[in-house]
Amino acid sequence: MPLSAAIDIGSNTIRLLIGNVRDNKIEHVFYERKITRLAEGISQSKILKDEHIEASIAVLKEFSSIIQRQGVKAIRAVATSALRETYNSEIFIRKVFADTGISIEVISGEKEAELILKGILSSFPDLSFPDSSLIIDIGGGSTEWIFCKGRYPIDMGSLPIGVVKLHENFIKTDPISEANISELSREILTFLEILKKRIGHQVNPVRKSFSNGVNRKTCFIGTAGTFTTLASIDLKLKTYSREKIHLHGIPLSRLRDMSRRLLALPLRERKKVAGLEPERADLIIPGIQFTINAMEFFKFDELMVSDYGLLEGVLLDTLEERNEKNIQETHKP
Repeated sequence: MPLSAAIDIGSNTIRLLIGNVRDNKIEHVFYERKITRLAEGISQSKILKDEHIEASIAVLKEFSSIIQRQGVKAIRAVATSALRETYNSEIFIRKVFADTGISIEVISGEKEAELILKGILSSFPDLSFPDSSLIIDIGGGSTEWIFCKGRYPIDMGSLPIGVVKLHENFIKTDPISEANISELSREILTFLEILKKRIGHQVNPVRKSFSNGVNRKTCFIGTAGTFTTLASIDLKLKTYSREKIHLHGIPLSRLRDMSRRLLALPLRERKKVAGLEPERADLIIPGIQFTINAMEFFKFDELMVSDYGLLEGVLLDTLEERNEKNIQETHKP
């Protein structure tokens, strides 16, 4: 199979995955990510700043060179809330195409959730996916969620809340004050209440026995930067390892301990924590607070981290569209 490339242009991070698909499974060939803070400041201005545009284009130029060297046949770049919400996103999109040849597709929150699920499912053998699951992707500017029964989505959507927005609006002191955390939690709980109205009656975090002897329990699965960073900290990784992070479980009790340790540190000391990238040392606070709030709110006792998600979903979706197009071409009169 020819190689394909997927690019995720997020509010905080730009990521590249090159791979191919065999039997609906992803074979990873190359992976890279760079933090550019593209959406920094948009909570107030709704404008992408010039310095973040230039930093992001520099990364995309680098990715374009890598893609060419790898002999990739198909490229798909998707952008999420950073470009959904800003007034000058079209200027950025045109400049990226002119400078790199990469065409950016701005996807809706619902499409993002659909692709995230597709990517996560690809990493599980057919019979091993939980009976039900709540999947969360906390981005920089939005949070996507999917509730599944087995491998089938029952409901999915997007909340206009993310770690960049939360940090800009609620973290005002260093070290972080109790007042900041209280205000942050109140904001997070407002959105969790919205989510509860959609799916709260279906979430079952406690294992129950049914008459047929089958135990059913809703699993809490986190994907993307916040959750993979929490796994990296928990594992004390010196270098990022997708293999170690994928399907790593973290009990709520350990997340609370981690939160207390991080909150006690000023930013300069937090940047030295093993497993925590210095560029994420500020954003991990709203990220871990959202995670703990969500687990307490829905009564989950453990987080399962998936290193598969949007990028893998984009690769699979691109292949499906290509196959569909080939079938249509074949059957033309």
